Amino acid sequence: MIVAVLGAGQRGRDIAQRCVRAGHDVRLRGRDATAVMDRIDEIERALGETGDRDRVDGTTGLESAVSGADIVVDATERDTDGHRELVAETETMVGEDVLLAVGEPTVSVTAVATGLRAPDRAVGLHLVDPPDGDTVEVVIAEQTTGRTRDRAVDFVESLGATPIVVRDTPGFAAMRLELATVAEAIRMVEEGVASVREIDRAFERDGAGGHGAPERRRGPLARADRLGLETVLSGLRDLSERLDARFEPPELLRRKVEDGQIGAATGEGFYVWENGEPTTGADPDPKVPTRDESDIR
Repeated sequence: MIVAVLGAGQRGRDIAQRCVRAGHDVRLRGRDATAVMDRIDEIERALGETGDRDRVDGTTGLESAVSGADIVVDATERDTDGHRELVAETETMVGEDVLLAVGEPTVSVTAVATGLRAPDRAVGLHLVDPPDGDTVEVVIAEQTTGRTRDRAVDFVESLGATPIVVRDTPGFAAMRLELATVAEAIRMVEEGVASVREIDRAFERDGAGGHGAPERRRGPLARADRLGLETVLSGLRDLSERLDARFEPPELLRRKVEDGQIGAATGEGFYVWENGEPTTGADPDPKVPTRDESDIR
């Protein structure tokens, strides 16, 4: 199967890497040739010494990327109008049987599909815990037909991943659950319920009988630091505007972002990070006092 991945950012790289690992031929398209080659180099390093490295190619041309493709995944970073325009332009260059997928979890697939002549072939694909997570959300727009859904599910299964079919709503399922968990964990730090490390221990989850990916074994505060607290803040703001106050960003999160403490990238967020790993909890890191440690008067 030939997969065209539009977008040479982190999301595009992760999708391309997963497809190549599954044995699909991938064309990665970006506007900047240097960025495209950098992403391909990253994919090849992640794959190691395998024959799969020959399955990925790069281009800056849209038509050269999508020509002959079986599925096109729009993994670019743009607003709804931008995605609608790109997918509509892509439709003019591909056959009638090509799936058109949107990989951006913050835009409505239904809104993007309105720009298509055949909106029934539009679907959303959202990798959960990329690049090697074992779950992919298949997002069903209002226009998506059963045939398109089934083909998208088959594609996800071809990646060796588990498809989760969800309705096209803000945040879909995985993002809403993740951000809700992160927000509650941050509020627990604000309220002094427990230390940063202890809160994460209460939420940590493991996969595949104890052999899940490291990111999945980390708690929500560590995962938030790895994702980037500015990204978490943006996601919560978006959901609070499109849904309700349940997703209102905690004040502590706002302060950390304002202070430049955005997580692993800067070495400090809710943890202090060294060599890519969380060490101690960063300030504030509440300690739960015992009776003899309290200032009792």
